[in-house]
Amino acid sequence: MLSDFRRTLVIALAGGIGHAILALWLRAVVRGRSVPELIPDSPSGLVFFSLTVAGLVLVGGVALALFVRNRLVVPLTGLSMLFVWAFYSSWRHFETARATGVTPIDIYTDSLFGLLWVVPLALVCLLGALEYGVRNRSDGVPFRTVFE
Repeated sequence: MLSDFRRTLVIALAGGIGHAILALWLRAVVRGRSVPELIPDSPSGLVFFSLTVAGLVLVGGVALALFVRNRLVVPLTGLSMLFVWAFYSSWRHFETARATGVTPIDIYTDSLFGLLWVVPLALVCLLGALEYGVRNRSDGVPFRTVFE
């Protein structure tokens, strides 16, 4: 039997890896490419890509760990909503660009789950801290005990 910490770590790591795979796949689909085309050829690009993948695993893992360990739902819900909004709005922009025959070169919202992974990580941590603070200050009774 796994201890609570190890169980949380295993679940968070599995969820983080799933988050990274889904984010990379959606990034490729939204941009009309295949996933192997996202992998750079240069060594410096490969290092940057590796850091991006590690960051995506961290973002998904932290949100899931906060849910499993502390039953905090706002960070996971906020990350899910940001994820859907970012990829849907980017998909709309790229579809419009393809329909008009223009090649888009701007940074779109799906970059939050690629180049700018620290933004969703900061959001998850902030939402987790806020929910934790609210739950522990509500009537002096932790919110967690209401559902147990």
